[in-house]
Amino acid sequence: MPLRPSMTLRQNMAYNVKILPTAEQEVDDIVDYLLGHGVFTARNFLDKYRSQLQHLQSGVVDYGLSKLPELAVLGYHACLVNSYVMLYYYDNEDVVVAHVFHQSQDYAALVISRNRFELLDDD
Repeated sequence: MPLRPSMTLRQNMAYNVKILPTAEQEVDDIVDYLLGHGVFTARNFLDKYRSQLQHLQSGVVDYGLSKLPELAVLGYHACLVNSYVMLYYYDNEDVVVAHVFHQSQDYAALVISRNRFELLDDD
């Protein structure tokens, strides 16, 4: 299988995959929405999502930093899950899935605004 230009191979190092509550909620919302379009559509999304998680866990594939500079500077990597973008970052031996957004959303603005809110909430 040929590699996509943005996909690079990493040394074979397995990672723990952690999914933040924000990403879990976003995936739940996506599945609920897709169920309105049929069970097959929702199942197809979940199958692709799980497949991407397995690729990341294997440590063989890294999809690279986000092409959006404001997310790349925060260390976010991005990969596609059908019409959705999964944002993740590395934390030592963990791959941390932070968000899953539809490509049509201004997800950089959403991430940045949520990060600001969390910083204010910590004070």
